[in-house]
Amino acid sequence: MLVTILPFFLVANITVDDAHRQSEWAIYGPECTYDVLVNMSLANVFQENDNFCTMIATELKCRPKGDDSLSCRFQNSQIKRPDPTDNRCSNAKNYVPTRYKFVNDEPFEIRFNSKGIENLVVHKSILRWRLDMIKVIVSQLNIGFETQERRDRFTIMENSTVGHCEVDVKITRRDSDFKEDDSIEDDDSLIEESDSFEIGFMLSNDEHAHSLSMEKFYGLQVEKIRQPKRCPHRTMYFFGNHKDYSHDDRQLYMDMTTSESHITISKSKFVTYTISEGTIKTANKTRIMRPTQNISLKLKRIDIARSPLPEIQNPASTSLFAFSNLEIVHEEIIHNLK
Repeated sequence: MLVTILPFFLVANITVDDAHRQSEWAIYGPECTYDVLVNMSLANVFQENDNFCTMIATELKCRPKGDDSLSCRFQNSQIKRPDPTDNRCSNAKNYVPTRYKFVNDEPFEIRFNSKGIENLVVHKSILRWRLDMIKVIVSQLNIGFETQERRDRFTIMENSTVGHCEVDVKITRRDSDFKEDDSIEDDDSLIEESDSFEIGFMLSNDEHAHSLSMEKFYGLQVEKIRQPKRCPHRTMYFFGNHKDYSHDDRQLYMDMTTSESHITISKSKFVTYTISEGTIKTANKTRIMRPTQNISLKLKRIDIARSPLPEIQNPASTSLFAFSNLEIVHEEIIHNLK
């Protein structure tokens, strides 16, 4: 059976031989579980070459809703201690644990068009800083181009938390000598809990518009080099920021200097991560601090969903842009989306 991983882009062929399990899949459909890691560091805080590290781990669970949306939630979120033996992290040995919960398990929806993420639907009273954390994580699912793209190098304008940015894209298509990106360590045991699956592109031909079909492939790697200076009306966001520090703040100024995304897709793997670097200047220090964040997302398993799709009470829509406003979703629109 075919299930949607990313609307308009990726599907998976699930092997389910048992008749009872086939009926279970038919009741509530599939649920994809992703491992999410957010690695952050800030260098030159108190002295040259110090480096304070934080790691946040969570699971992102998403289910297809209609042809163009995913219903998602976070689960098992925790702030992890830096490795005490890692000399790169100045705070590793004196780390103070916390029970701070950066995101909760409230449902939200991601709506897609043929090029990627169009907007999010969330509860209208969600805290702004929490919403921006969600945005920067789920933006790892934003592909940015259509499946029928056959060029190996091209430039696009793509939405992200820092604005509508110019992005240089390089695609490497897999052949018999293809070497996958090993930047994120693999663990084959992670997929043992689910039925076996094979990932493929979703066919976009008109004849398949109302049914799932899969174009099999060996795999590909996508490299996206974002141009932070080429983002009209850009905002400056690093994970956890409560405001945009790139404008009119005499005490603190923040800038993003580089941002690079990588996507690896094969028959059994979907991994995406973004590394961003920047600078922070304060009014009372001549030293320039250097923030770095690495946000990764990896498909861990595809399971049977065990409950109906949740409804978002008092929904509002928002773009991927950080610090952007919410727009109330009216009842007639909600009815049409069901």
